[in-house]
Amino acid sequence: MHYHQLEANIYDKVYAGLKADIPFWQNFAREKCGEQGEALELACGTLRVMLPVAEAGVRVTGIDESPYMLELAQKKIDAADENVRARISIQQGDMRSFELSRRFDLIYIPFNTFGILTTSADQLAALASIKKHLAPDGVFALQVFFPDVTRMHGEVLKRWQAEMDETFADGSRVMRDSVRGVDTRKQILSVTWRNKEYQDQILVREFITDLDLSYFFPRELEHLLARAGFEIVHFWGNYERQDFWKMNEPWIQIVVARPISDL
Repeated sequence: MHYHQLEANIYDKVYAGLKADIPFWQNFAREKCGEQGEALELACGTLRVMLPVAEAGVRVTGIDESPYMLELAQKKIDAADENVRARISIQQGDMRSFELSRRFDLIYIPFNTFGILTTSADQLAALASIKKHLAPDGVFALQVFFPDVTRMHGEVLKRWQAEMDETFADGSRVMRDSVRGVDTRKQILSVTWRNKEYQDQILVREFITDLDLSYFFPRELEHLLARAGFEIVHFWGNYERQDFWKMNEPWIQIVVARPISDL
């Protein structure tokens, strides 16, 4: 799955308020890469996370499958400070099969994006590509949501629910509602959004967006990473790096892993 043009065009507006994870990735990338190392973000999109990481002083490369997201990303790079531009690069690619000529101190996938891989085969393919591109002391980090089993059944899944209705400084307005479904056997959350775009209060566009997203339970992540040849270094339940297993109510899963040594 990758974002098409209509979806890409509203992405930054839909997620304009999503900033809580950015300091975490900035700090973590600085710790792992310093000034001399390099990070790789998979499914970098419009650089919501990646540009702030580069602004924090980290050299970072981004890969995304969507040419429309990358077009918007390039505009942000062109508008950035010269020093930031020197630290950042992007290219089109698939996280399951990318081929780059160098290795990285950190490879990361923020904001649930690993879940767009909806089969075990695709997940393992991505992990194999990641493992191949890690530097000798490099680590892989991903963030996914912690599944709430109480929300996986019932009438709430059958109702359309309002998600946003926001007007922006350029006179545009985005309205969005969604309906969700859950396949508990395949562990896939399916979301359909109805999107409406207005300009100066005139409806200019409406369209449907669909997304299938895998969800992962903690022990499952442990087994998946072990099967792919990784060992877990950290398992955190929030952006403050609290131990997931010691928290009463963790709401996200941040896993940091490294390849298991062949020695």
